[in-house]
Amino acid sequence: MSLFFGCKSDDNCGEVIDKVINNDRFLLVIRFDDGASTSENEFSGELVDDIEVSEQTFSSFDEGDNYCIK
Repeated sequence: MSLFFGCKSDDNCGEVIDKVINNDRFLLVIRFDDGASTSENEFSGELVDDIEVSEQTFSSFDEGDNYCIK
């Protein structure tokens, strides 16, 4: 399960970078951040998360597509 704190609506969208089926769970691997930072104190890595979706949703997205969490 993913938790997002203080996100703007655009922050809930990211690029599908992989698709995984594991134990009958359908997972989209989403990259939410390009990893850019402007200072040492800011997060400088990518924000990548596995999002569990239905089989129908899983089938309707390809790598490179944009996916938004509602």
